[in-house]
Amino acid sequence: MDKWLSHPTALKVISVLLALLMWAVVHMDSDSSPNTVASLTDTKELEAVPVIPINLDESYDLRLLEPSVVRMKVQGNRSDIISAAADDYKVTVDLSGVPQGEHVLQLNYELPRRLQLLELSPNRVTVQLVPIRTASFPVDIVTMGNPAYDYTVGDPIVEPSGEVEVTLPEDLLEEVGRVGATIDVDGREAMVSEGRVRLIVYDKSGEEIPDAVVEPETVAVDVPIIRPAKKLPLAIGTSGALDAGLSLVNIEPLVSEVTVYGPQAELDKYESYDNAVVNLSSVSESETVTLELEPMEGLAAVSPRELRVRIEVAPYENRMLPQVPIATNGLSGGLEASFVTPADGTFDIEVRGAPSVLAALSAEQIGLAIDLNGLSPGEHEVPVEVTLPRYVTLVGSDEYTATVVIRDGAEASGTDPEQGAGGETSSPPADDEQEPAGDAGADPGTDGTDPDAGADGDAAEDGAGGADPDDEEQPIAGNTDGSTGSGENDGADEEADGPDGEEDPGGTGEPEGSGAGETGSGDVTGESAGGTTQAERDPAQQHEQAADEDEAIDLDPAGHDTEADAANPGDADTQNGAAPSGSPAVKNGGSRMV
Repeated sequence: MDKWLSHPTALKVISVLLALLMWAVVHMDSDSSPNTVASLTDTKELEAVPVIPINLDESYDLRLLEPSVVRMKVQGNRSDIISAAADDYKVTVDLSGVPQGEHVLQLNYELPRRLQLLELSPNRVTVQLVPIRTASFPVDIVTMGNPAYDYTVGDPIVEPSGEVEVTLPEDLLEEVGRVGATIDVDGREAMVSEGRVRLIVYDKSGEEIPDAVVEPETVAVDVPIIRPAKKLPLAIGTSGALDAGLSLVNIEPLVSEVTVYGPQAELDKYESYDNAVVNLSSVSESETVTLELEPMEGLAAVSPRELRVRIEVAPYENRMLPQVPIATNGLSGGLEASFVTPADGTFDIEVRGAPSVLAALSAEQIGLAIDLNGLSPGEHEVPVEVTLPRYVTLVGSDEYTATVVIRDGAEASGTDPEQGAGGETSSPPADDEQEPAGDAGADPGTDGTDPDAGADGDAAEDGAGGADPDDEEQPIAGNTDGSTGSGENDGADEEADGPDGEEDPGGTGEPEGSGAGETGSGDVTGESAGGTTQAERDPAQQHEQAADEDEAIDLDPAGHDTEADAANPGDADTQNGAAPSGSPAVKNGGSRMV
């Protein structure tokens, strides 16, 4: 055996076997079966491995990190490379103790198990550190849009109030423009409450600074919507009825006016607040009640929301107010009205109220009125509107009516509707004054006419109806016996006797004075029954008559010139136009007896 081991050939064979054994050990895969031989070593390249800064001081801001990614190449067993995750490859830069400013620092790395780094490119980075500062800024709330109607936006209310702190790098802090939030108020009618609103930091150009740190980060914001306001006096209304036997003495609110809010166009419609109503059916004694106030139609709010009202009541009494006048309203121009019922245009009004209220009441405080608007001339029955003071009620019927006669203004001025075109009145004699032709007042054997008037009948007619423009100016003063020469009259107004009942000594059958007779033309204008007096004439008619009188020739009742008969003393009264006692002077045809 020793010889064999010492033989040179044997040594060579042993050396070859050992070499083969060693090769097999090196290339044998431990995870594979003993018969499997592992593959060769593999490599892997990672193109964008991020650089992670570590140990950065909080008082600094890393403004620059260049480059922020690197390329890495590793080598190792293929199975290790495949099984490694991306996060297992880490590249870091250590910033501990690095002062502010720009620096170039060496990169560090971490690899998966059993892998080795072949290449890291680049292996250095440039960093810049900037100090961080904190400053205080006021909260600026901006509104967007327009409120409803003509409302305006009030100053936002921020809670907590005061300023907020903003932390930024020193250079960015100088660029801060405002810190706040934006609230949408478009179409809103009441206060906008947004709860918690996140605050945003904006630079001077209005752009958001995203990395800013704000403390506190959120605030509560309320945005008031200001509505136009108007102060209105209170007008307390009532509903229901008091208990039997009670009457109101006074209703007095503890405040005299309220403030209402709403669109200006709606506020302009109201002059008082009448939405406060006291329910009298719930009042049994004097007391103070509380009313809930609600906005009137078209308005948004009212202040205060509650109103305290003092109500005073007392047992009632009745009182009669005599002869309260009735006023007329709405009468058309040119018309006049007079009362038929009540004839004196007044009513006796009985009212009810508390003793203290009635004691201060006068007839002037009671309003009675009728509306004549649109009514034509004639007789009308119209309702009477009754207006009473507060706390006073009407006793009995609430309905009053009045009968009125409406006349044209010309009739109401005194002109008789039966006057002729010349303003003269046609007045037939009374039945008890008419006598047939040829009675005791006329000469025997005649028909009751003036014996001297037959030839002058035309003149008599002209005297009664007015002078003929073709004749001489000889108007007839008047027909005292009620008939003319033409026989157009059927009777006389008075007997043809003298003042003492005797016949005319002149044998004319005429009374000594002129009576109120009826002419054939109906132009009697004297103070006879139903006629108009000189004082009652229209001024225009008086002026016309005065012009006629200046040209008139005085004639006796038969149409003769009174100057020619002046020698007859028995006819002096007739010639001078003096009427017998109790008989008015007669004007006829626009002439006057003088």
